[in-house]
Amino acid sequence: MTMPGKKQLEIFCGTGGVGKTTLAAARALHLAKEGHKVLLITIDPAKRLKQVMGVLEQEAGSVSTVSLANFFPGNEKTIDVILMNPAATLKRVATKKGNPESLDNPIVKILTRPYGGMNEIMAIIELQFQLDEKSYEHIILDTPPGKHFIDFLGASSKINAFFDGSFIELFKLFGSKKDKNPGIFKRLISSGIKKLLSYLEKVTGQGFVEDFINAIAGIYQNKDVFLSALAFERDLKRREFCNWFLVTSQDQIKEQDALELKNSAGKIMHDDNYLIINRSLNKSLAAWQTKPNEPINKLKEAMLKRQNRLKGMGNESFKATLEFPEVSAFEPANQVADLVQTWESI
Repeated sequence: MTMPGKKQLEIFCGTGGVGKTTLAAARALHLAKEGHKVLLITIDPAKRLKQVMGVLEQEAGSVSTVSLANFFPGNEKTIDVILMNPAATLKRVATKKGNPESLDNPIVKILTRPYGGMNEIMAIIELQFQLDEKSYEHIILDTPPGKHFIDFLGASSKINAFFDGSFIELFKLFGSKKDKNPGIFKRLISSGIKKLLSYLEKVTGQGFVEDFINAIAGIYQNKDVFLSALAFERDLKRREFCNWFLVTSQDQIKEQDALELKNSAGKIMHDDNYLIINRSLNKSLAAWQTKPNEPINKLKEAMLKRQNRLKGMGNESFKATLEFPEVSAFEPANQVADLVQTWESI
């Protein structure tokens, strides 16, 4: 079996309910336990990570330092955790640029809510921000499930499309937040844009139009932050930069889902990719003492066949297949601590 090397970025993806977040947390704890400086980020709006790592909801968007003693008594090492919050990310990058007020806008605040439409874009910006800071040896990324993971991968093209030529005429007029003339929309020279904003003014009132214009101006004022995140997609294609872990599970038998997710990642997911079979039953089934003619033996054989089919698919389509056993611990912290032992044995 080809074992995964440690990379600057490690990405965990998969459909919902397969244990992706717990395995990502276990990988991060494993690296931190070895003495590495590690950041664990989730961009999954469900935020399962807060239960696993014991991070409070009100801490979302900020870096929370978690003691490994919560998982391994007596261990004095720590790990940093971020529960993605688009608004906090936008504020962080705007503050670094010295103009935090440029994005203090009601429309921007709506867009940067967890389900406001900018979650995937802001996730890339957050990741690029953390990579640029160079504070961590390893960043472990817990992505949203299924389709939302594909949306995350497509966020770079959304950024590029937003700042393409179709917006140039509008942006020329709003290069600076300093111009806050309430009637500024009337100065637009494009008849199409002028008609649009005139219609919006009639429907929503002038206040909305002013907020809309200032939101566009603020985003454009910080456009270099958005455009710098385009490099992230290029980095994802480099083997030396990242590992990909696609998580599935024995009990859900999602071979087809896993393959579809891998195929949807297209040319971005390079060959350093691993299928993780979570809740693997191979060891447990091997311990069953059954006789050939017993009904329970037929069940055992059927489950082994199903497990081996999933493993065969992984070996055929991925660089390697990693198996993680079902853990019996009830508390999330104990579950992830048990999974760390498997990472240590790989």
